[in-house]
Amino acid sequence: MSINALPSHLEGSVSKVGENYCYLKTDAGTVKLYHDNIDIEYGDLLKVEVKELELYENSNDNAFCEKDYLYGQKIFHKAYVEKLISQQKQPTFYRWLEQRFSTNQDIQDYQRLFILGQKSATIGEDYQLLTDLSLVHMFALSGMHIHILYAFIKNSLSLFLPRHVAKLITFLMIGFYIFSIPMLVSLYRAFFVLLLYEIFKKWFHQLDIFAFLLICSLFYNPYIIYNISFVFSYFIYFIVLITKHLCYSSFWIYLSSLPIILTLNAQIPLITFAVSDILNAFIEWFYSLSVLSVFFPVLEMVLKYMVMIFQNILSFLTSLNNFIVFSKPTLAWLVLFYFFYFRIIILQELKRSYRKEILALFSLMIVLQVWSQYKIYGEVTMIDVGQGDCTLIRLPMNQGNILIDTGGTQDYDLATKTIIPYLKSVGISHLDYIYISHDDFDHCGALTSLLEHFSVGEVIDSFEESRQIGCATIQMIKSDKVYSDSNDQSLIMYVSLPSMNILFTGDASSVVEKDILEQLRTLDVDVLKVSHHGSATATSPAFLSTVHPDIAMIGVKKNNMYHHPSTQVIERLERKGITILRTDQDGMFHIRFYGKERYILR
Repeated sequence: MSINALPSHLEGSVSKVGENYCYLKTDAGTVKLYHDNIDIEYGDLLKVEVKELELYENSNDNAFCEKDYLYGQKIFHKAYVEKLISQQKQPTFYRWLEQRFSTNQDIQDYQRLFILGQKSATIGEDYQLLTDLSLVHMFALSGMHIHILYAFIKNSLSLFLPRHVAKLITFLMIGFYIFSIPMLVSLYRAFFVLLLYEIFKKWFHQLDIFAFLLICSLFYNPYIIYNISFVFSYFIYFIVLITKHLCYSSFWIYLSSLPIILTLNAQIPLITFAVSDILNAFIEWFYSLSVLSVFFPVLEMVLKYMVMIFQNILSFLTSLNNFIVFSKPTLAWLVLFYFFYFRIIILQELKRSYRKEILALFSLMIVLQVWSQYKIYGEVTMIDVGQGDCTLIRLPMNQGNILIDTGGTQDYDLATKTIIPYLKSVGISHLDYIYISHDDFDHCGALTSLLEHFSVGEVIDSFEESRQIGCATIQMIKSDKVYSDSNDQSLIMYVSLPSMNILFTGDASSVVEKDILEQLRTLDVDVLKVSHHGSATATSPAFLSTVHPDIAMIGVKKNNMYHHPSTQVIERLERKGITILRTDQDGMFHIRFYGKERYILR
C-alpha cells in the first residue's frame, strides 16, 4: 500500500484526545498528533505546522505494534506539532456532556469511561486491575451498554408515545449520541445491528445483518483486523448469536474468548469466569446510574457509594485472583482449538454427545501449558530495551530462567511494558536469578518494578566465583585492581552452556579488558556481549584477538544520542569476521540451542 507524504501544514477537527496527543481529522486523512502541553479538546478546529514522525513497529517478539494499531483505525500518519497556528473551540454535545460530569474525580472517571468510552489518567490503577482480571471489556463502553441505553430510552418513551414512534426517536437519539463521541468499534457494531435488524428483520436473520456489517467494515478498512476491539467485539457477538439458545451459553461465550485472552495476555485469570456473571447485574446498575447522574446530579450521592463499593470489590477480587501463565498460542493451536470448539456447538445443535471434543479442548490446554513451560531447546535472547542491556537465558526443560541486566528508561515502566509481557508471552512465570552487572540506570533501572510485579528468586549484584544453574555454569572474572569509574566496576561473567560460551562484559572499558587479559586467554568464548553498547572506550583490538568470538551481541537504541555503537568497534568486529547482532537494527534476537547445535533467529 502506497502512503503519501504528510504536508507540513495541517487543518482539521480533533476527533480524539489523549494525554499528550490527539487525532486530527484532515483532508490528508486522520493524523495522530503529539504536542507539548497544548490544551486541546474534542471537536476543536486546529491549524498546525507539523513534523512527520515514523510509525513505531514492534522490535520485540509478541509486543505491541503501534503501526498495526493505528492502521486498524485507518490512521496512516503520525506527527509532532511544531507550531500551533490557530485553534477554535466548537460547541459540541461531547463538551456539553463533559460540563455535566461530577466534580468528584472518582465519579467523573467512571462517567467518562461509561459515557464517552475514555480512560482518564486518574483511573489508571483501577483500569489496570480490570485489565489484569480480564474484566475491562465489561466496563469499556460497548454493545452491552448500548442495549441497556436503548431499552431504557425506548421503554421510557413508550409510556407517553406509540411504540413505533418511541423506537424511531430512540434510534435517532442513540445515533446522535454515538456519532458525537470518539468512534468506538463496538458501539457502531451494536447500533447498526439494532437499526438494520429492526428495519430488515422480516427478511434477514441477525447473523445476516452481522455478516453484512463485517464485510462492510473490511471493505472500508482491511487493516481493521489489527484492531483488537474489532476482533473481540465482532467475534464475541458472533458467538453470542450462535449460542444464545444453548444451555450454559455464558460458559460457551467465555470458552470462545480464551484463545483471544491468551493471545493478548498469555495468561488466564482463574477468577474471571466465576465473577463475570455476578458482576453483570452490578454493571447494569453502575452504568445506568452513571448516565442518569449527568441529568440528575442528585444521584451522585448514590453513585459515589457505588464507586466505593466497586473499588472494594476490585481489591477483593485482586487479592483472590491467581493466574495460569501459558504463552502466546501458535496458529496451529488456535486452529485446533476452534475446530473442536465449533464441533461442540454443531453437535449440541444435533443433540449428540460432545464428550470427546471437550476432552480434546482440555488436552489442548494441557499441551499448551506443558509446551510453554518445558521447551526442549534453550535460548539466549537479547531483549530490545532501547539504550540499555537486558539478556534472557532460558535453559531447556525448565532448568532455569536467568536475566542478566534489566535495562532502564525514564520515559516509561520498562518492566511492565516490555520485559514482563515478553516473559509471559513465551510461558515464563518465574525468573530464578537476575544478575545486575553494575548500577547504571540503563542496566538496572527496571529492577525495582520487575521485583514488584513479577516472581523473582534471587538478585545477584556482587562478585561470586561461580554458580551452577541447571546445565549452565556462571563464572565471574575479577581484576585485583579497584576502579573509581562505575562502568569499570561491572561484573564480568562467563556463562558456559552446552552449545556455547558467552562472555558478558557490562560496561567495562579497555582498561579492565587489559587487566583481565591473562585470565581471558584460558577461556573459549563463542559469543561476546559487547561492552558499553559498542562504545569506542572498550572492545580493543588486543581484547578481540584474545577472546576471538564468533558472535557479538550489542544492546543499543536506534539513533541514540551517544552515537553507539562506534564505527571503530564495528569495523574491528567485521575485520575479524564476527557475526554482529544489534538491537537497533535487528530488534530482539535469539541464539537458540539444541544440545550442541545453535541457531541465530532475528
